[in-house]
Amino acid sequence: MHESPSRRRGQHRDPVGAFLGGLWAVGNAVVIALLGVIVQDHFDTARPGAHPAANSAPDSTYV
Repeated sequence: MHESPSRRRGQHRDPVGAFLGGLWAVGNAVVIALLGVIVQDHFDTARPGAHPAANSAPDSTYV
């Protein structure tokens, strides 16, 4: 039987290390997603005419 070179016979997996690694990966994914949302919102509000003012009257060109 051939074992991986990183583990020796009788050595067990570390559940705490695996949990922390998974938590690190999920945390990075959440941070990247939040940064993407922030950047997208910034560019959407930077365009002129993207969001009209709340108290502005609509155009009445077809009266």
